[in-house]
Amino acid sequence: MILTNLPSRRRAKAAACALALLPLTAHAGRPMTVDDAAIVAPGLCQLETYALHDARHNEYWATPACNIGGDWELGIGRSGGGDAHYGRVQAKTVFKPLETGGWGIGLVLADQFRSGRGLEGDVSANVPLSISLAGDSVLVHFNTGLMRTRAQRSTDAIWGVGAEFKLNERNSLTAEVFGQQRNGSRYQLGFAHALIPDRLQVDASWSRRLTARGAGEQAVTLGLILQSN
Repeated sequence: MILTNLPSRRRAKAAACALALLPLTAHAGRPMTVDDAAIVAPGLCQLETYALHDARHNEYWATPACNIGGDWELGIGRSGGGDAHYGRVQAKTVFKPLETGGWGIGLVLADQFRSGRGLEGDVSANVPLSISLAGDSVLVHFNTGLMRTRAQRSTDAIWGVGAEFKLNERNSLTAEVFGQQRNGSRYQLGFAHALIPDRLQVDASWSRRLTARGAGEQAVTLGLILQSN
């Protein structure tokens, strides 16, 4: 999923992480920020946690998410460890499931808000398009959407392009670039390892701003995902 805008001090790391909800699916998820056209299977839930570090902050996120009714994945996330706490609610659905050698498309609706200020926050709508290549050995994801920013009272285009490269049954590499209309763009590299396939994953990512403004804004994340069966 794309995340590129939060109030000023958090802008650098917001783009670096997947925010609160990056679903663990048979395809994308952490450590990617670009979202995929897939949701957790009906009746299943997952818990995603990760720690983020940049030059000025350490932050921790925990996000449970479940498939509700078969068509929607719903999740709620919360951060801790920073100078402010943030929450996130997200609903995701898939119009055409991603299949091996094919393509899929979906919709993600989300609201990220600061604790103590109700649910008024940064509201976004994102359309992920995913393509399977080489028998799922390579998955390519395209994102496009809009974000309404509470602090700036503005609406910006958001976008992203990313790819997952399956090394073997347990390991994969990711590479992506993503951005927001008035906040610049970032690139990110990641690695994921399945301790227990389809159940328990550890991952890490490193990102950096692409534009001259804010050059040197680097961020690192370490994550853990647990999925029910």
